[in-house]
Amino acid sequence: MHISVNYIPTERDIADGVIAFRRGLFRGLTVGGAVLLAAGLVVLLIEALDGAVAFWPFVFLAFGAAMLGLRLWAPLQAARQNRHMHGDVCEVTLTDDVYRSAIGANRAEIPWSTFRKLRSVDDQWIFEFNPAQAIMVPHRIFSAEQNAEIGGFLGERGLTRR
Repeated sequence: MHISVNYIPTERDIADGVIAFRRGLFRGLTVGGAVLLAAGLVVLLIEALDGAVAFWPFVFLAFGAAMLGLRLWAPLQAARQNRHMHGDVCEVTLTDDVYRSAIGANRAEIPWSTFRKLRSVDDQWIFEFNPAQAIMVPHRIFSAEQNAEIGGFLGERGLTRR
């Protein structure tokens, strides 16, 4: 395999990559926030029907809103923190032996064996070093044939791990 493409990373690419990499966390924030909001609203409604409104249902509402807010804020913040990548041409090369990238003066060449887990999530290829660090590459930069070749390459060599 030898695939080489150039693309310009967008803020959206980075935010989508963060969501794909941390999708379990973001699902938990969404579900937890919705449950807390619903519980707060139910208790608040029951309290209002009884005539006296207590303070504690508002705590549920506040924590639920905070969890949903974090779900929306975190990917955007990650994209802002990587603003140095916006607008620069990124060259990504995938070979049988290595992942290679270059953005401006920054260059990296990483053997496939370095990655702990390689997978496709949503519209991103995720090349994971450890649970906290990964390289996210959007599918959109590759043609359908190239995406199929990458998936086949990783699958044939047993490099895709869950």
